[in-house]
Amino acid sequence: MSIADNLALVRATIDAACTTAGRNTADVVLIAVSKTRPLAEIREAAAAGQSDFGENYAQELRDKVDEAAGGASVGLLLTWHYIGSLQTNKAKYVATRAALVHDVDRLELAEELGKRARVARWTGDAPTPLGLLVGVNIGEEPQKSGVMPRDALVFAAAIARIPGVALRGLMCIPPADADPIPHFERLRALRDDGLARGLPLRELSMGMSHDYPQAIAAGATFVRVGTAIFGARSLRGLAPAGQAPDGAPA
Repeated sequence: MSIADNLALVRATIDAACTTAGRNTADVVLIAVSKTRPLAEIREAAAAGQSDFGENYAQELRDKVDEAAGGASVGLLLTWHYIGSLQTNKAKYVATRAALVHDVDRLELAEELGKRARVARWTGDAPTPLGLLVGVNIGEEPQKSGVMPRDALVFAAAIARIPGVALRGLMCIPPADADPIPHFERLRALRDDGLARGLPLRELSMGMSHDYPQAIAAGATFVRVGTAIFGARSLRGLAPAGQAPDGAPA
């Protein structure tokens, strides 16, 4: 199947999941996770109507955004997301190019992103803060990064005070060998608790190729789908040549 065919199938699945859950399809944003994929495939997906793309490696994001913006006009219509862990010294590549950074779990990183965003994005009368999602280690797995659920709202409140960024919500990746539904529901409950406390946590980034219908049922507003759109990656889990691995799978 072509990328366009795969996208149509994913969108139909999203529509069906929203109907079953009694949700509006417009409230769920599909992010096509395009790490290690050539720009030609991104353009193919964009030609089929896909506008949001997610990258896991800071330098790859930089190169793709810059090449897309400098080429065909379709590149200017794309919205880029950075998904996964990010080294603080690579924040400079992301802060000026991504609309939203998923999986922020360190105050130092949030502050660096804010500093970079203030220089590059806060111009004229309409400053554009960089959107951030708190990465929550929802399964409390010792080998994973992310803020522990018990600390997530305190951390989110600290991020909300950083100039140059805008707290937007929470993000998680459930344990690989577990039923994802309880973990999705736990993140939603955490989000709802934060909203009750006045925190701007509208967004829930959760769900990947194997579990995005369940994530939608639990309230996801962003689903991150790569393999179901682009097919299996021959370099799955590996950074592009010459780049240190930054991101988590999606």
